[in-house]
Amino acid sequence: MNILHILSQTHLTGSEVYAADLCKFQTQQRHKCFIISDTLSVKTSTKYFPMPIHNRKYINRIYNIKALIKFCKIHKIDLIHAHSRAGSWLINIVRLFIDVAYVSTIHGRQSVHFSSKNKNIYGRRIIAVCDHLQEHILNELYIDEKVYLIRNIIDEH
Repeated sequence: MNILHILSQTHLTGSEVYAADLCKFQTQQRHKCFIISDTLSVKTSTKYFPMPIHNRKYINRIYNIKALIKFCKIHKIDLIHAHSRAGSWLINIVRLFIDVAYVSTIHGRQSVHFSSKNKNIYGRRIIAVCDHLQEHILNELYIDEKVYLIRNIIDEH
């Protein structure tokens, strides 16, 4: 399977480490992984493609949507795994143009406001990295989808 991990990273965070570790595991399972993010601070053998995902200006969003659609077609992406709110927002639009499976992982608390409680940008398959975030998603953001709890892993090697 060809898997694209998308993040909006401008500096090192836990979601970047999580995604890199997950790519390592998925590659060992014979999947082909790619990472698209603003920056990538961790060492990984996964192919990295820089893209200004965090930039929310409309012209940049349009550029990113077009670039992501093209990327997914060229690399025959089967699954997109979003690790940020900005990445999730973009993938919701991209999926209007291409048929691709989608999962998102929520690594931290999300802002609670009118639009976040009325529009689920995270898809039907959502992963929370701890109990607290799982409760936050269900009880504060009112997302009705199944929220899977998959704790952060620690690579001891």
